Amino acid sequence: MSGTVSVDLPWFARATRKIGAPLAFGAALAMSVPGEIHLAEVAGWSSGFATLMPVCVSVYAASAAVMADVARRFNLPGKVSAQVGAVLALILAILAQDISHLIQLDYMNTSAVLVAAVSAIPGLVVAHLLHMGRGPRETAIEVEAPDVPEVAEDQEDGQLSLIDMETGEARRRGKRGRKPAVAPEEVQAAADRLKAEKKKVTGTTLAEALGVAPRTGTRYLGQVSADAEAAS
Repeated sequence: MSGTVSVDLPWFARATRKIGAPLAFGAALAMSVPGEIHLAEVAGWSSGFATLMPVCVSVYAASAAVMADVARRFNLPGKVSAQVGAVLALILAILAQDISHLIQLDYMNTSAVLVAAVSAIPGLVVAHLLHMGRGPRETAIEVEAPDVPEVAEDQEDGQLSLIDMETGEARRRGKRGRKPAVAPEEVQAAADRLKAEKKKVTGTTLAEALGVAPRTGTRYLGQVSADAEAAS
């Protein structure tokens, strides 16, 4: 059975995450701006529109990376193509800098192929972002959650109780917890009833059938899915 552990990071690690990483991110975006604007000008855009190229390249690459990671973590539609697109976006951001500097230092000249490729960037960015923006109609989605112990707070003394999801036994320094967990057999029986009633088995419907919180129902849904995969 998996669980979570609280880790107290040292001050310099916290400072790196809160200050160092954002500063490096901002500096990298700022340094990429001149090269991408120059590349847009080489492709024929006027200076006004050329200033938008960094948004289409560097900002897009950063956004694509975040959206692809979210799609992978929560198993959203199109997660594979989102990850592939994020990698290509990163390659595009790197090549834009290289090509712009090579042209500025007279190591290479522009060409019809280069102009056509750069001109296609905005359209490709729009298409990929629209693709990654797809999602389920519901504002809250059902995802499989690991089968971890539930931590509940004892209202009397504020101490924590650890509820064992498999056995329903609660232990907190030798004391009983507030609420026993639902046995796996009862969870499976509730899922079977929902299927017999031709209702979709989700975390919400499972929670209503068992009389538990929606978050707990989502956890039980992961348990049902794992049992189904094991049986198959």
